[in-house]
Amino acid sequence: MDHLTRAAVLTAPRRLELVARPTPVARAGEALVRVAATAVCHTDLEIYTGRHPGVRLPRVMGHEAAGVVEAVGPGVASLRAGQRVILNPIIACGACDSCARGRGNLCRNAGLFGREMDGSLAEHVVLPEAYLYPLPDHLALATATLIETLATVRHAQVRARIGAGESVVVLGQGAAGLLHTQLAKLAGAGPVIAVSRSPAKLALARRMKADAVVDASQEDLVAAVRAATAGRGADVVIDAAGAPALLAPALEMLAPGGTLLVYGISHRPVPDFTTYPLYFKELTLYGSRALTPEDVGPAIALVAGGAVDLEGFITATYPLERVAAAFEDYERAPGAILRLVIGPGA
Repeated sequence: MDHLTRAAVLTAPRRLELVARPTPVARAGEALVRVAATAVCHTDLEIYTGRHPGVRLPRVMGHEAAGVVEAVGPGVASLRAGQRVILNPIIACGACDSCARGRGNLCRNAGLFGREMDGSLAEHVVLPEAYLYPLPDHLALATATLIETLATVRHAQVRARIGAGESVVVLGQGAAGLLHTQLAKLAGAGPVIAVSRSPAKLALARRMKADAVVDASQEDLVAAVRAATAGRGADVVIDAAGAPALLAPALEMLAPGGTLLVYGISHRPVPDFTTYPLYFKELTLYGSRALTPEDVGPAIALVAGGAVDLEGFITATYPLERVAAAFEDYERAPGAILRLVIGPGA
């Protein structure tokens, strides 16, 4: 094995440098993974541009990753060299009150791989055994990078208890929104109404079995949802867009007794927000953060068994040598991209 490995280091906003570092060594309970693919999401873009608060530079980004185990440290029982894996990027302390309740995603000391600690935009990473999950051989590793996002979507929908026969609106049809559309359908919800400003994404949502689509650039959202639900309004609205301006129409389109699931992330304040609709319609509001280990196995099974369709989610692929170009392209047209995947390169 080479003694040096390469990593893409963000040294300042919009400044990425490919550097050589000593190849990490797996210690007791850890595994060394050669990274095969990392998917770049909106969180990575926010870190890259300097808009994500609290990130200390320099930093190696990347948290949606798949690869192959190269070596395992002493005491590792569930992994072996040559095994294909994905990683759980939520690194919990295991000792705080949240961890004691089995809610490591809410760990008071947690870090996200690629944000609080160096991540997977590198040729090698080392992680504890508990954060690595074996993959079936038939799954392409580039496609498997989407499983982490699917696990977060599953976590959110389990929290919101989406059930059969409920009408569901999904605001935003990016990668996460399209997965929300699919999982709502798998839960037996109906009608499932997909909302986007992009005709291409609405076409994908149709392929993902959405019962109705709404072009947010052309239609009145609330009126369109009421028309699609026979005037009742939606039982569940999932905000997968994270735009503060969507909160008011989301509350308005909900039926009495409905549920708002806030999945999309925004650091911006919501202007002119009033809690009156929450009271008057007795609405339920759910937040959702990341995933738990219990979400990963079912997410792998959904993809491996073909229940979830990931075709068309990867917009473009880049070698590690062109990581800077990948982020430049992403920032130039974020609305046109579902996922960029960065591989090991030469």
